[in-house]
Amino acid sequence: MTATFDFILTRPEEEYAALLAAVEGFAIQRGLTDAVRYRLGLVIDEMVANCIEHGACVENQGIRVGVTDLEQEVEIEIIDSGPPFDPTAHAADTCRNGNVKVGGVGLCLICNLSAKITYARRGEANHTRITIDKRTQEQSCTSKK
Repeated sequence: MTATFDFILTRPEEEYAALLAAVEGFAIQRGLTDAVRYRLGLVIDEMVANCIEHGACVENQGIRVGVTDLEQEVEIEIIDSGPPFDPTAHAADTCRNGNVKVGGVGLCLICNLSAKITYARRGEANHTRITIDKRTQEQSCTSKK
């Protein structure tokens, strides 16, 4: 059965921790696996942090985070009123060719954890939709460091 979660941050810096706790609560309630919960939380954490840090979201220019739990996937929709920014254009080439630098690591991480990312600018808002495939499993870390 499909379920939806919505959270609007009107004071993003102050409400950020409450958002992450609410997302985790929703994911637990829905019975999402640890791996899916981790990806969901990390993607939302990175996207909202980018909105706060780089998007110039100020008082009364909030961020809306929506999560829809579907049978095979989880969809995340983030709408922010910051300046135009297409995360798909900035992350794709960097992630593919391996030239990841400080300032692009989070977007690359989001690309690697997601099955699909789309972006549109509608009116004065950025609309980013990110799909996480529930069937995807991360590789175990084999680092000897």
